[in-house]
Amino acid sequence: MVANAESIAKEKKNRIKWGFIWAILCAVLWGLGYVPLTILWGVDPFSNFVWFDGQAGYLVSGVIIAGMQAIVFAVVLLLFWAGLTGKFKESIKTFVHFKISKWLLVAALFGGPCAVFGSTIAIGYIGAGFASAIGLLSAVVGALMAKLLYSERFSKKTVAGILLLLAGGFIILNPLDMINNITNPAAPDGVWLGYLGGIMSAVGWGLEGCYAVRALDTTDADSSLPVRYTWEALIWVAILFPVVAVIAGFGNFYEALFAALTSSSFMFWMVMAAFTLGMCYATMYKCYPLIGVGRTLSLTAMYSPIAIIVLFVFFGVVPAYWIFVGAIVAVAGMFVMYWESDSISDTTREEV
Repeated sequence: MVANAESIAKEKKNRIKWGFIWAILCAVLWGLGYVPLTILWGVDPFSNFVWFDGQAGYLVSGVIIAGMQAIVFAVVLLLFWAGLTGKFKESIKTFVHFKISKWLLVAALFGGPCAVFGSTIAIGYIGAGFASAIGLLSAVVGALMAKLLYSERFSKKTVAGILLLLAGGFIILNPLDMINNITNPAAPDGVWLGYLGGIMSAVGWGLEGCYAVRALDTTDADSSLPVRYTWEALIWVAILFPVVAVIAGFGNFYEALFAALTSSSFMFWMVMAAFTLGMCYATMYKCYPLIGVGRTLSLTAMYSPIAIIVLFVFFGVVPAYWIFVGAIVAVAGMFVMYWESDSISDTTREEV
């Protein structure tokens, strides 16, 4: 019995260790991913987007960029990641097994049209620094939903951390500056959509993790992630692209989409995004069953300061001081939430 207990404790400690390692790698890739996402807004056809003006231009651009991410990521992850890990056939089996695949469909709905599209719009309207910082609030959403769905523990530190996260989010949003931006006649039409997009990204990523882990309880991350992106690609191509085309103008929309597909610079940076953000997702999905949804989102929060650093290095972008301060407060809140004395020997998930 003693030997068995020691074996279980060793296995658990090893699981948590690898969860932390994958989370750190995820944070690095996530932060780097804001470089290609920013560049996508500045290359052809979006550097001279002539099909739509003003608010419609931003929204259609965001739809095309977010939808293309899903399509390219699905191809790259299915051929590269699933092929490299020997899980190509397993991914196909997971996709057709709807009892498992349905949870990845729900995850794709929250992670794609909600989170990725929201973050893309936030980058276009407000900037990558704001988009990366506001996404930190996904940890609050993930922690609250994980508590509701999976009985993940809420200690006093968790509550204090959530309060710090909310304070950091309030600082990042900076209501006075937000009102000034929205009411500024010189601001882009519908700039409020950028702030809404940032909130959508936080809610979407928090909810995605809570539902993706339902599939990861019965299958592995390497075969699940290509399925999640395949579902998202199908949602964009079969539903959202046609709906937006009808609203915005069928001919102009598909002409803009074709221009993106045939732009070598756009497709190059989209593939670069796949090898950063797409692989970031691969590591994140490995974390969920190892250390829980809340802790994964908390530890990967280091992506925000990494994003701020790389945006400065590559573009000379210096974030507004409140974004920097808010990100520091939010990251501190995450460490308060989950860096407890037993953090290396336990997860936030209740034993069943």
